Amino acid sequence: MSTFEHPDNHYTQQVKQLIEQVYPKDNGLGSVYEDARHYFTLTPDLQAHIAELQEKLEVAENTSKTDGLVAQLKKKLKLAKAKLENERLERIDRLESIALRLIALTEDDSYEETQLLSSKFLGTVMLLTRGPEGNFAKVHQRLKPLYKAVLALRLTDKILEGGLLQDPYLLEMKDAMLRFKGNRHWQEKWQTEVAIPIITCAILQDIGLQASEAREILLGPDNDLDEFRVLDNEPRKALLKINYSRTMDYLKNGLGLPGYVGNDKDERDQFIRRHKAINQFTQSVMKDAFISKTGLGEIVKIPQIYVSIVLSTKPDYSRKSLPKGYMLIEQLAKKGALNSKLAEAFINIVGYFPLGFGITYIPQNEKGIDREQYECAIVTRLNPRNPAEPICRPVTRNLTYISFGNDEVIKKSTNLFFPANRKKLMRIGRERLIEIMSQLSDNFTPDAIDDLVPSFWEPSDYFSFKKNQNLWNKAR
Repeated sequence: MSTFEHPDNHYTQQVKQLIEQVYPKDNGLGSVYEDARHYFTLTPDLQAHIAELQEKLEVAENTSKTDGLVAQLKKKLKLAKAKLENERLERIDRLESIALRLIALTEDDSYEETQLLSSKFLGTVMLLTRGPEGNFAKVHQRLKPLYKAVLALRLTDKILEGGLLQDPYLLEMKDAMLRFKGNRHWQEKWQTEVAIPIITCAILQDIGLQASEAREILLGPDNDLDEFRVLDNEPRKALLKINYSRTMDYLKNGLGLPGYVGNDKDERDQFIRRHKAINQFTQSVMKDAFISKTGLGEIVKIPQIYVSIVLSTKPDYSRKSLPKGYMLIEQLAKKGALNSKLAEAFINIVGYFPLGFGITYIPQNEKGIDREQYECAIVTRLNPRNPAEPICRPVTRNLTYISFGNDEVIKKSTNLFFPANRKKLMRIGRERLIEIMSQLSDNFTPDAIDDLVPSFWEPSDYFSFKKNQNLWNKAR
């Protein structure tokens, strides 16, 4: 059974199913991460078996009176090679199937609808976690790959739209935005030659950590260590090297070129040329995400840095630190560790407050005067005009939880995340604040209750009810 056990609307169910297909809670159901573990642990035995059969066959062919043995060995070798190849193609098919489902959940015919669907996916993923409770690190680890993938797709659109990277492959794809004008050629070309490679890189960015030598560092020789603990310098360096080498090995050998179906030689040659170029692009993105030389890898590296904050697996994870995700990107860009144009584009996409973050704010009356209370909202949209002013769906009205409404921009001057606004509200008196908190307290942390004026709230319980999962619908 999945980690996420509440009844859900259809969209939330689809998101959860996709998470399970990438990085499931339990093994044995077939997933990207199980495929990788299989490749790292069992495929070497199959390869060794093939090598052994080849040696025996060579010996048998050079020895007289062994026709029966030669035929037997050839049959065994053919079957073993077919098994190796079929497993490789199945891994490619699974990844492609997941990528296509992710695209279907986050892309539409127009740019605006694509932004909305991407917001919906990212917000849903964030709202599936209650934050620093229970075995949250494992949950976050499972949520990261697809979350990164969607952010990487939206960053790639910005790169293509603004010509932010002078990469030859991407320059050839500059017209991919025509897919939003009904251009079927570019819809297919974007999907096959850009989106699937980017999704593949985002999902597989840490796949090398599934190799046995990496697992031993993370879990210890007796499998009894906390894999999310902070590592000392030497094992951390060793782990980074293993992750890089094994991830690249998985891309090149665990996956490789997809199989061509058909018997047209020219078509086959064209298919191979196209997929060799796609694979080269995929490997270039992944390699540069590790070694940072061309800037191409920042398509997935920037989302990875961001997600390390918003879906952190560290013991000191706190919901209050989620808005620091953009700050880390900003600081690294100022130091020259990230491409400043890409960093700026990314911050403009996500804003200061992540999708699914619980905002508390001071509502205003018809005259724009602050009311003596606060309400709750959830960040629901990408691309806020002002990164400090998130586009949210208010989920309380007059201190009562609601399940319908319109999106609103929460002004910086009313957002209680900012200390100056909390001070404003403290003036209304302790008794009134206690009264407000008592009406809304189910979704606040104990320290927030102590503060009386909470800087944020925890929306996962609210979202766990099916009727509250339509945060991206139009008001009714």
